[in-house]
Amino acid sequence: MRQGSLLGPVCLAVFSGIAIAQSDSVGVDLTGVVVDFPSPPDITRDSLNNPAPGSDSFINEAGGYAFGINGLLQLRDPIFGAPLGSPVLLTDLLDQLQPGNSRLLSGWIRNQQGGLAPDGITVWQERFQGGAFGAELDIRLEVTIDAAGVVTFAVRDINSNLGFLTPTLDFQSGTATLATWAPSERQLTEWHFEGGFAPAPGSDNSAIRFLDDPAFGTILGGIGNEDTPAPGTPTGVTAAQSSFTDTASAGLPAPGGIETGVFLTSPARNLSDPTNDALRRGIGLAVYPAAKPDYPGGFIGQWTMIWDMLIPSSSWYADFPANTIPNQGLVALLQDQHNNDSGADLWIRYQNGSPVVVYTSDGDDFFGDNPLPIAIQPDQWFRLAIVSDEFQSARSRVFLNGQLVGEILSDWVYNAVDPTPGQQFFGDGEAVDPADWAAWGNFPSPWALSEGTINPDPDTGDPVPNPLASTFCMFSDLRFGESQPVYLANYLWVDDLMPDSEVIALGGPSGDGIVLSGPAGCNDADIAPSFGVLDLADISAFVQGFTNQDPIADFAPPSGVFDLADISAFVTAFLGGCP
Repeated sequence: MRQGSLLGPVCLAVFSGIAIAQSDSVGVDLTGVVVDFPSPPDITRDSLNNPAPGSDSFINEAGGYAFGINGLLQLRDPIFGAPLGSPVLLTDLLDQLQPGNSRLLSGWIRNQQGGLAPDGITVWQERFQGGAFGAELDIRLEVTIDAAGVVTFAVRDINSNLGFLTPTLDFQSGTATLATWAPSERQLTEWHFEGGFAPAPGSDNSAIRFLDDPAFGTILGGIGNEDTPAPGTPTGVTAAQSSFTDTASAGLPAPGGIETGVFLTSPARNLSDPTNDALRRGIGLAVYPAAKPDYPGGFIGQWTMIWDMLIPSSSWYADFPANTIPNQGLVALLQDQHNNDSGADLWIRYQNGSPVVVYTSDGDDFFGDNPLPIAIQPDQWFRLAIVSDEFQSARSRVFLNGQLVGEILSDWVYNAVDPTPGQQFFGDGEAVDPADWAAWGNFPSPWALSEGTINPDPDTGDPVPNPLASTFCMFSDLRFGESQPVYLANYLWVDDLMPDSEVIALGGPSGDGIVLSGPAGCNDADIAPSFGVLDLADISAFVQGFTNQDPIADFAPPSGVFDLADISAFVTAFLGGCP
């Protein structure tokens, strides 16, 4: 604890007669906060000058924090100040901007600094945009802690398309609460794509499915109809346009010299009608983090993803006779909305004469959002790691083959649905029918919506359906459908920030996996899929490895020397057979 930094506040407390103490939970009183338009100055309240009733003023240092914000707002005529209807909950207001937004008002972070930095820390920040009471609002909410432990709540970047005609938001009551949290253990899941989406041994509970899996029900509509079911949209297209194979069968180099199973992704469009945005709504992969209940947050703003990937020449270059013009949209790595309802957010693109990785703020600002050049080439394996810290730095650190390349923007992903039996709820709190959950294969349907009667529209009384919002998409891009087919050898998802040293130590791509080793063969000679069987694939992999002096064929000492001893050791192991 930095006692010196508390001297000023403590002295102030002594002379003013106010009792101040350090606490594991601190609240900021939001009563009386008034948000006026257009573009007013930032609004701030802190726990020293505006503590919630009964709250201490300083939060303790901790390895993690939990935050929660609530409020009751009175909308007022912007000219005369007269009340406009009855007060509304802050949660209802944010759900009007976008259904399900209210779940963002509580969350948990791992404090990577491990204490309170001299210039303080940002615990959480989020931008909210959308339509409400006839206006298009744009505001950013923020919770910070200064070096002394004073908690500040802020409303920043306030804007509206109606300007001074926008109703004033008057907090009748409200509290921003921050509490210390002992962080949950890191959860990670890794996939090796050995014939399917089964996670590697040792993984946690995350899962991957085809986004248009027929079990999920009717796919929602295309651009302009994102919340409307589209019964005519076919399912099963992603599976038909994808394939599971292995490096030898596909004629690919072995990543790290180790033959392995691979997944060839679908392009982000329906090849039967590529320009039809409704038909590309369901194309891609749905990833379910499933980090609850250990990580209790409904969204994850500190995460790591790593791909072992190869972009074939057929995807790198446009489909012209000369086949020499690079595609702009190479790979849509991440669409961080849960059901591909807009443009992809994290891309590998070809811009200004070189490949770049870019995290776009609105799904299409590829050039303005700090594109970062990366040294990759077609037909070569590479390991790309993105370590995203939306909560505290609003930046992602990018690593290529174990080397830090630089930083790009960031965002959070959903984690709203607890896989524990009976604990599935839509964003408005409506329970999921257990029969539906079972029909979906214990996986959140990207297309399902609640009845919407729990929190109806306050003006019309109409239902406001809410999604489950507990997945993110890969190789999906509703807006353009630009993502091209690529090969994946491995993919890793972690609900935490992997330190630089750990990512660097992982090095480059390997057929043996990323963090979790690949499938164990039945003996030393079982080096190629399908594992558990000694066959010609293993012999072919050994011969190719021996010829190329790859580590996969280095069976006998001395290490790094390929000779008759290696051949003899392989033959002995092969003839030993599987148990």
